[in-house]
Amino acid sequence: MRGAELKRLRLEPWQRNLWAIVAAEVMALLSFQASFILIPYYIQELGITDVAQVAAWTGAFQSIGAIGFTIATPIWGALGDRYGRKPMLVRAMIATSLVLTGLGLIRTPIQLMILRAIQGFFTGTPAAATALVATGSPKHRLAYALGLVQTAVFVGNTLGPMAGGFIADSFGYRATFFGGGALVLLATVLVVVAVREPEESAAIAAQARNENPLAGFRSILSSPGLLALTTMVFAVGLTYGLLGPALPIFIQQLVGPSDRLASIAGTITGVGAFSAAVSALVVGRLSDHIGHRRALLMCSTGMSALYFPQALVRSATALGVVRGAQGFFQGGISPSLNALVVSLSPKDKVGAALGLSSSANSAGFAIGPMLGALIVANTPTTTVFYVAGIAFALVTILNLRVGVRVPAPEVPSPAAAPQSAPPASTPRDRA
Repeated sequence: MRGAELKRLRLEPWQRNLWAIVAAEVMALLSFQASFILIPYYIQELGITDVAQVAAWTGAFQSIGAIGFTIATPIWGALGDRYGRKPMLVRAMIATSLVLTGLGLIRTPIQLMILRAIQGFFTGTPAAATALVATGSPKHRLAYALGLVQTAVFVGNTLGPMAGGFIADSFGYRATFFGGGALVLLATVLVVVAVREPEESAAIAAQARNENPLAGFRSILSSPGLLALTTMVFAVGLTYGLLGPALPIFIQQLVGPSDRLASIAGTITGVGAFSAAVSALVVGRLSDHIGHRRALLMCSTGMSALYFPQALVRSATALGVVRGAQGFFQGGISPSLNALVVSLSPKDKVGAALGLSSSANSAGFAIGPMLGALIVANTPTTTVFYVAGIAFALVTILNLRVGVRVPAPEVPSPAAAPQSAPPASTPRDRA
């Protein structure tokens, strides 16, 4: 009996890969977010002291990276299809480590922009990790695996700013960059040692090398379902970006003069990120059972409905409660969308499809803050919440109207299925 129990507890290869990638992603995202939050203050240390100029340089820093990521991610995705997904993750990790270390060495704002552009073109660990996990995970556990990766992203996003602020206050801004670079290097070693290229991915890569690399993009762009999903991903990224310039201002309006403004804003942000981290795992597992499209409908409806109350709150506490509740819906958006993209993509084009999806998301993040700033400048700050709610309502409507049938997940036979496998009657996704 003991031997049978130990056999059940032993991790399968895809599970070992998944947990190693999740640990590496937490370290990478924590390091990146720890430094990202400090950029406006770092720019001042580099000699730009006028507030308007600091804001302009900060906006340029964000946009340059997003543009580079938008252009490069589909290319890296296609290369992953041809040469394997693990090399793409290692490449992104090494580039992140080098860029963070370089940011600790620069002396001028121009050098900061150059490194940010390099970062946009050569990093992107979440996209690379998602492609690797998507290829190696069983279809009936796909959303669970992708949800776990998304949880790692949210955990890194939650812990990173707090860690970065503590290190910067104690040892200076440059120490944060150096520490982040070292931590990502450790994550790289973990990926190299613990992660194995899935056999299916290696076989697909060998076949893809004999094909025209542009064929993958043509087949993706000719699929109405994938185009619709890419449009949804863009709309989601745009909506998240809208709140970038508006949310801090709205919190300041609610709080008023206070020496605890930063900690209050950080707490409100952290509450939403924490609930989203929990949700990404829970909804990902649920999505494997009820269907990825149904899970997406549920989450996008909840996101849309909970933007409107945020415009009506009159205290920071109430805002934190609503955003915490919204996080439970937010966490399920990306795993469900990515699972749908993978389900609709040919096996040898998964990397390219996820690359285009990540590119659309990044493009939305690049445009969203500019649109949000324009709305805040010309209307009451609360208008942004109404626009975001309407945008997510449109995502829900698009999901309802897209006429795409998603293949049923491949569930192993009872003799070969692991103890945790769901029944063979797992519902189909219909769109």
